[in-house]
Amino acid sequence: MTYHLDTARATIDERLREASEYRLARAIRLRDRAEATARRARQVMSTLGV
Repeated sequence: MTYHLDTARATIDERLREASEYRLARAIRLRDRAEATARRARQVMSTLGV
């Protein structure tokens, strides 16, 4: 029974690690997208002379 509990814990730990890595990667992608959008907006504003 201990083996099964250890295996289940290891699986859960791995899934939690993967979820954490996924959230971090998603946050970085969202930040990069927001920065790119802000750059484009500043470029458009400067082109319009605002």
